[in-house]
Amino acid sequence: MTVQAHQWTFRRLGGTDQAMLKDVQDLMALRDLDPKLWTALSLPVTQPVCGESLTALDQDGDGKVHLHDITQAVAWFELSLADPGLLFQETATLDEGSIKDSALLDAFRLAQKLAGGAKELSLEAIDTAIKAFNDHPFNGDGVVVPESAEDSEVASCISSLVDAGYGVPDRCGKPGVSQDSLTSFRNECAAWFTWLEAGKNLALQAPAETVAAAHGLFSELRPIIEDYFSRCAILSLAGSSAVTASLEKEIAESLASPPAAGSQALEKLPLAMPNPEGVLDLSRGLHPQWQSRCAEFFSLAGPAYGIQTRLDKAAWSRICDDMNVYGSWLAAQPAVRAISLGEPKARAILESNALTQIEALIARDQEEAPKAANLNSLRRLSLLKRDFLRILRNFVNMYDFYAKKDAIFQSGRLFIDGKELELCLEVHRPGAHATGIQLASTYLIYCNISRASGEKGSIVAALTGGRDADNIYVGRNGIYIDRMGNSWDAVVTRLVVQPISIREAFFSPYKLLVRTIEELAMKRAANAEAARMNAMKGAAQAAVEQPGKAAQAAPVTAAKPIDVGTVAAIGVALGSIGAMVTTILGLFFNLGPWIPVAIVGILLLISGPSMLLAAMKLRRRDLAPILNAEGWATNGKLKINMVFGAALSHFATLPAGSIRTFNDPYEQKKKRWPYVLLVLLIIKLLVLLVPALRTMVAGWFGL
Repeated sequence: MTVQAHQWTFRRLGGTDQAMLKDVQDLMALRDLDPKLWTALSLPVTQPVCGESLTALDQDGDGKVHLHDITQAVAWFELSLADPGLLFQETATLDEGSIKDSALLDAFRLAQKLAGGAKELSLEAIDTAIKAFNDHPFNGDGVVVPESAEDSEVASCISSLVDAGYGVPDRCGKPGVSQDSLTSFRNECAAWFTWLEAGKNLALQAPAETVAAAHGLFSELRPIIEDYFSRCAILSLAGSSAVTASLEKEIAESLASPPAAGSQALEKLPLAMPNPEGVLDLSRGLHPQWQSRCAEFFSLAGPAYGIQTRLDKAAWSRICDDMNVYGSWLAAQPAVRAISLGEPKARAILESNALTQIEALIARDQEEAPKAANLNSLRRLSLLKRDFLRILRNFVNMYDFYAKKDAIFQSGRLFIDGKELELCLEVHRPGAHATGIQLASTYLIYCNISRASGEKGSIVAALTGGRDADNIYVGRNGIYIDRMGNSWDAVVTRLVVQPISIREAFFSPYKLLVRTIEELAMKRAANAEAARMNAMKGAAQAAVEQPGKAAQAAPVTAAKPIDVGTVAAIGVALGSIGAMVTTILGLFFNLGPWIPVAIVGILLLISGPSMLLAAMKLRRRDLAPILNAEGWATNGKLKINMVFGAALSHFATLPAGSIRTFNDPYEQKKKRWPYVLLVLLIIKLLVLLVPALRTMVAGWFGL
């Protein structure tokens, strides 16, 4: 017997057939729905709404909800809820009869007890229960705090470990220790004690205490003492004291002025005057910059190495050997946080029974882990019971968007230039918007938003209807209202210019013509003004520099008489223009009843290409590239046609019943003669058109 396939209902939305979710049978059949028929295959969890629920669905923690996350959630609802149809309530409230899974049922009863025994639990009540559970000393997080221990010695041990740097926060944020903390403490102490034991067995010629006390000074003095013995060896090689003449000269130069610590002259001098014997006299003749430190070092190390006032190379080598051995051991010191406790206390903690008792407390705490996990699962069930259907209406289909119920990706509304734009999205990936966004064929306004509190962000708003966008430009300010009703300052940073309506396209050629004429006129006026200003400046400069010559060099230029031939040429040109205009008007009026068609044809000839191009682009408007730039994976187009686009952008209108007056006291006064000329022109046209209109009407009605 074959199983009958589920019967789906598809609705045409945005140019795509989208599966509708009418009942629980549709919901349970989602796992068998062809992925190619889903509107989206994945979406980021960073959405303006349902972000917590999307994170709860993201089981692998990759920051996105994929198709398999949805189908796994459906399977979990089937096991957890007595009736998965409860999801269609879209509320977070749970009662005992709505839960099917036994572990979740136990969690529900525990939450009831912790939240005060309510019969039904809301999301807020479950949060209260979880907080009360986490406040217990044993809450299943594997971390025990000092308050968890009944024995004061064990509590003190936990506090000591926390102070030494082994603490981790528990679910309530209190510092405590975990099993990993104890393991780290034991391992670090073992490495530390091994290192200390190796330090006791160092092959040193002097007592270890002496070497340790002098090691710091040795590192500082070693270069200067090595330099002294090197100079002695070179002097011995030369076999003559004459080679020290240059050194004696440098010493004499340094004596010519008061010696200052760190001066360049002193820096060049050795520790002492070298001698062929290679012996350093510690009692006199030492460099003043190093004398005190040498005295301190040899007061510590001298007795252990049999050094009194004279240091030779052999004795210095014995010192270096011990210091090198000690330095190598010191460099091998492991990084141990327990050093702050001191060796005796660390050993006392390890040798006591406190760590074993702490481990028993941790095991007791971990026994509560299933209860904590079940309480969190109960919260997840409550959260998704409220939001899962809403997420599906923005994943399986885009019903919320096309039904104007505010899709989860719509972040707020932008108010700018007398317009209210509903289709706004947060921009989290600005780099992705730099490429491919033109495929949306939509007029997009990118804005940086900020608040007085210091919060900042970026949005993109779609202008999908209206008369024009002439007053929207980079740098213009607006106001953005987010989904929570918070107000943000918005500044336009980028525009993706596309047609917004057929009406705008109709007038665009005429606007372009007017702008071109204005720009040319302004440019011509600016050039003329600049020429006049330069002439005036030159004349003024000449008058100031050579007033007599300037007066003589400025003869009055006599007006040049107009040539008769020029007058004749102008007359011929005006006659030709008049004849051409008369011919055109004659042809136009001879059209008779086709004059209106001719007028429409002229308008279409001018505006038709712009309107055709705009219509083609408006038909291609698509939300999918915008969502794609924000990390969505959509299956097909999400069209925004002209009717739907007009509903997403709103414009300023006067409230119903408003009283409007036109007597603006500051209105620019207009001259009447242009209107008089316009009326006379209309009368003239009517006189000329009456015969044509009479003929046209007669032709229509057969008179």
